[in-house]
Amino acid sequence: MLNKLALSGNLLSRALAGPWSMKLFYLGYFSAMGVYLPYLGLYLGSVGFSGTQIGLTASFFPLAGVVMPPLWGLLSDRFGWRKYLLMAALLAAILTSLLLWLIAHSFAMLLIFLILLAIAISPAIPLADAITLQWIDERGGSYGAIRVYGSAGFLIAAIVAGTILNAVGIASLFLLLAVVFCAPFLASFFMPGQSKANMTRANSRELLILLRDRVLLLFLLLCMIGYGTFAAYNTFFGLYLRSLGIDTAAIGLASGMASLSELPIMMLSPLLLKRLGVKWLLIIGLSIAVVRWLGYAIFTDYPALFSFTLLHGIAFASFYVASVTFLDQRVPLQLRTTGQTLFYGTSFGLGTWASTNLFGALYERLHGSTTYLVAAAICAASILGLILLIPRNPTQETTTSEALPEDVASGHL
Repeated sequence: MLNKLALSGNLLSRALAGPWSMKLFYLGYFSAMGVYLPYLGLYLGSVGFSGTQIGLTASFFPLAGVVMPPLWGLLSDRFGWRKYLLMAALLAAILTSLLLWLIAHSFAMLLIFLILLAIAISPAIPLADAITLQWIDERGGSYGAIRVYGSAGFLIAAIVAGTILNAVGIASLFLLLAVVFCAPFLASFFMPGQSKANMTRANSRELLILLRDRVLLLFLLLCMIGYGTFAAYNTFFGLYLRSLGIDTAAIGLASGMASLSELPIMMLSPLLLKRLGVKWLLIIGLSIAVVRWLGYAIFTDYPALFSFTLLHGIAFASFYVASVTFLDQRVPLQLRTTGQTLFYGTSFGLGTWASTNLFGALYERLHGSTTYLVAAAICAASILGLILLIPRNPTQETTTSEALPEDVASGHL
């Protein structure tokens, strides 16, 4: 009996040793996000939070993405702990979700534990992306073909969670979240560790070189500006549709189809990257976003707005795949996780936080159409910067010791 169990365990490990462990991770993690993100505001409203309190609480999610991922990334690259830090982050997410369900009922307690949850999950995707990209470098394959499982997971979970929570009550949100977080946690056990070939530890000299890479810093800044405009959609599109008299079911359909539209772009990303290169795939993605924001600003009928929402897949998936690939090609192998966490912290952290506040003020004073006109203008500015300032080839002008003073380049800090 024990031999059969051991054999079954070995077979399972072999089956998940390849890309399936990473596919299942993305499927599980974004399923958890599909439970958490669409229904957090509804939960907070149900326990009596005011609009200001909901806004304050929600703002900690991107804020955690500013500070924590780079710190986790430095630890990962310094000690080779990618897989173990990922496992620890997911375990912390499970435990924090359970505590949110069991004991966090006041505003103060909810705020504290939601901050802890944001800190726990903020490094998960940068760490997983670094693991996945390393595996692809060594074995071959497509990042988009693996990451697409995340888009599918979010779409399915958002729909299924709505049905479950409607039946058992929104009070069970964090219990459901804890259960769903178990899936990526278990998948992380089977994800590949850092290979010996990539175990060269980052040192302070290499980190200084990275932080003095002008192209890299400009790239992070322009991505932060461009992706920041997506906050106008992520936070305010539902409110905009509601103000136009569109019901909740139609709003949910538009959001679901937006997630679904990511799937073909993720699947086709290897071909798109080969044909266009990372720079022009990124520019095309953000250009589609400009068209989308202009469509939201000009049209007010639901069929037109729904049609422009279907551009989400081209805009976001192109931006995300191209950005992750650019960072992977630009940053030294031993700083791979640090590079991904810098991207995540700037675009999804600082950029989202700043843009949410900006578009919130604009929406309150100028309403939806003007908000999306401003978003289009800001996104267009980031595109111009990418065209003029970023090289077509990420490895072009790769940073070397010449970028630093002689004493620093020689390792004497």
